[in-house]
Amino acid sequence: MPRYNDTIYAPSTPVGISAIAVLRVSGKDCLKILKKISSIKKITPKKTNLVLIKYKKKLIDKAIITYFKAPKSYTGQEMIEINCHGGLATVKKISKTLEDLGVRLATPGEFTKRALINNKINLVQTESLSDLINAETEKQRGLAIENLSGGLSLFTEKINNKLRSLLANTEAIIDFADEDLPKNLLTKIKEQNKNIISMIEKELRLAKLSKPIREGFVVSVVGKTNTGKSSFVNFISKKEVSIVTNIPGTTTDNVTSVLDLGGYKVTFVDTAGIRRSKNKIEEIGINKTKKIISTSDLNLIFLEKNETHKYIKINNKIFVRSKLDKRKKRANDNSIVNISSVTGDGINVLLKKLKQRLVKNNKNPIFSRERHINIMKNVLKELKLINFNENFDILAFRYREAFKRSLEINQTFDIDDILDIIFKDYCIGK
Repeated sequence: MPRYNDTIYAPSTPVGISAIAVLRVSGKDCLKILKKISSIKKITPKKTNLVLIKYKKKLIDKAIITYFKAPKSYTGQEMIEINCHGGLATVKKISKTLEDLGVRLATPGEFTKRALINNKINLVQTESLSDLINAETEKQRGLAIENLSGGLSLFTEKINNKLRSLLANTEAIIDFADEDLPKNLLTKIKEQNKNIISMIEKELRLAKLSKPIREGFVVSVVGKTNTGKSSFVNFISKKEVSIVTNIPGTTTDNVTSVLDLGGYKVTFVDTAGIRRSKNKIEEIGINKTKKIISTSDLNLIFLEKNETHKYIKINNKIFVRSKLDKRKKRANDNSIVNISSVTGDGINVLLKKLKQRLVKNNKNPIFSRERHINIMKNVLKELKLINFNENFDILAFRYREAFKRSLEINQTFDIDDILDIIFKDYCIGK
């Protein structure tokens, strides 16, 4: 694996006009570059310095620069952070100056990749950092920060220690068969094997919760034309994302709106009104509606009156009757939620009911990525293949394989393909 010793830079703040912008530089030439762009006489690590950035005697900006001495930096290398003014021209000029001094623009996630390679963070923390950067909801943030602070690493370390102990005890039976070993050693191995299987199975069951946290839920808003579907989506979105008119068939394609509902990402899909139509474009929209109904986690069916019997074949549904502000009385059926997208009446009740239907368990899983889940499934498979009537050499082989697979969660060698997948989601300045 390459050591990434050359010097790189990248903006760590989004492109655009702002009060400040941050640029990071990492690599062996950081100190030399710092001396060339500033007049700092005494450079103290981790001390902020208010300096004039100059190059070839021309003033560029007034900035705060901090120097981090290796290995006590984010990447484990020499590193500087430049807090400059956030004008586009200023950031561009500093970037060009760094390039003129031989510094190259970092690839996405390269700063964190260097931190991983230099053992500043482990592989699970690297993945969790990516999840934290991309978190859109409180649940996503909570899951990411839990693993960044060591949740999954602690669990796998516990599993690894138990597997190591099992392997050592099995090897002891093989190597010291003629010695006086503890009489209950085999019983202890059997109990440990059972306990590890139970621990992993419990976490794998909880792991099923991680997919909706990471990817969110899809809720389709379906029903006849002009039943208040688009008005509802606009109300919960707090902006006009769907066209609302009294003309039937104005929604001819699926319109989506993403909400953070109690920490969970929920994508509401405003679908084309279901009715017979000779309009080819509207007909395409109606066919899309029928397709998405079957794949949604939940369907909100907006009724014209009380025609619930017409939607018997649709699964995972909540019936809704809108326009309460225009009606004289509510629908008496308890299975129908009455709402108004004008006054907001009933919408909180609907959203609460919706969340109760979608979220079955509020516990945070340890495993949040398919890679982690698949590795632990493989560990579990090896442990379940254990047959205590077999030769102890075979038992030892099984435990070595299980231990080897469990170590893959935090291994950082021979994983260039994994690293490419992980870092493709990173921003350049991270």
